[in-house]
Amino acid sequence: MPKRGKHSEEATGGSGEDRISALPDAILQVVLSFLPSDEAWETCWLSRRWRHLWKSAPALRIVQTNVTYWNVRELNNIVNYILLLRDCLPLDECEISYRGRRADEDHTEIFRFTGQWIHYALSLCQARVLKIRICNVGILMTRDESLVSQFLRRVELTGVILSEHAIDFSGCPNLEDLNLCCCTTESVQKILSQSLRRLSIISCDFNLDSDYRIRISAPGLVSLLLDNVRGGVPLLESMPSLVRAFIRLGVSYLDTCSHEDYRDCDECLAYDDHGDGNGCVLLQGLSGATSLELITTNRDVFIFRKDLKQCPTFSMVKTLLLNEWCVAADFGALACFLQHMPVLEKLVLQLRLDVLQTWKYGRETYESCNPTVQLVLKHLKVVEIRCHKEDELVLQIVKIMSTFGVSSDRIDVQVIQQSPYVPDFSARFSFEQKEILE
Repeated sequence: MPKRGKHSEEATGGSGEDRISALPDAILQVVLSFLPSDEAWETCWLSRRWRHLWKSAPALRIVQTNVTYWNVRELNNIVNYILLLRDCLPLDECEISYRGRRADEDHTEIFRFTGQWIHYALSLCQARVLKIRICNVGILMTRDESLVSQFLRRVELTGVILSEHAIDFSGCPNLEDLNLCCCTTESVQKILSQSLRRLSIISCDFNLDSDYRIRISAPGLVSLLLDNVRGGVPLLESMPSLVRAFIRLGVSYLDTCSHEDYRDCDECLAYDDHGDGNGCVLLQGLSGATSLELITTNRDVFIFRKDLKQCPTFSMVKTLLLNEWCVAADFGALACFLQHMPVLEKLVLQLRLDVLQTWKYGRETYESCNPTVQLVLKHLKVVEIRCHKEDELVLQIVKIMSTFGVSSDRIDVQVIQQSPYVPDFSARFSFEQKEILE
């Protein structure tokens, strides 16, 4: 007879009594909801008490990993069998996750029933959360698989290929959260949702095979995170409810100019593919926010500088964070923001001086910018300048701030050793998303 282990004694309280099975059905079903559904199904062999508990678990998790003992065809058959026997009760969450790396796997078979499983979760079980996480193999969501549900509140798509109108969420009137990570779009024209409140787009490829710029139409948006989008930067339509936005631009072949002196060439500034009428791609849509973080890690990206040529008034912005792009070449971008933010309370400049040297910044002084509009920023309480060391650039910025009525006692120069901007996105990513990015 095998020796009883420590965990077994804890589960029985040392008395031999099965304390786990003594829990109410509702609690056991919640516990089972954290397991992959094929593993939850196997608990039916434990005892009569467990025979039917798995059928009412409030989550459906179809998970295929490189350590799963089912092959793809077997897992598909088991999942279909589980759905046939499962009670058709409302789902809190449906997760479809694939992280396998076997070269001999049939990718067609992997996603053979995905559309049916999504339909089952949304249409029959009224799932409130849908998560699709794919690593190394793209799953294609076509127009016929567009999401339609009045119960769906949150969608997370990782590693998914989105085609045609697959991200038209007008059929999901209660959707509030949408997270896209490492996704690819093909011929997608618009991300559309009237109800969406929080949108996160990270490391996605938008329409790489065309010059068409995706539009984001989400007038109810409160929070926007747009990080490292390749292809073309999406055009933001009006977002009157927006509170906070984080925009970080990296490599974007549609929006780069490699002029060696970081100047604005006429061809790039005149480029206005499918624009909004005034030439703005990002800033017009962000103009109603109260907190903005506008960052670029690529000196060749010109969208911010282009938008500033038709700069809107940011009448609600109280907190603004910029990095070195706003002082590259001259200080015109920084001055322009200050002129168009009448209620700004906090300004943060995060500057990597070594990067600015490669960008050939400071070829012109602030006086050469010759701003046509001057404004006293009477609401501005603090200016934080984060850099490796104080130099002429910092002195120039202090001089600029003085022309806007900001005294030196409100300017805090922070000399730091590490990179002044190393964002912590650990809380935003699941294990699967981190794995894809690595």
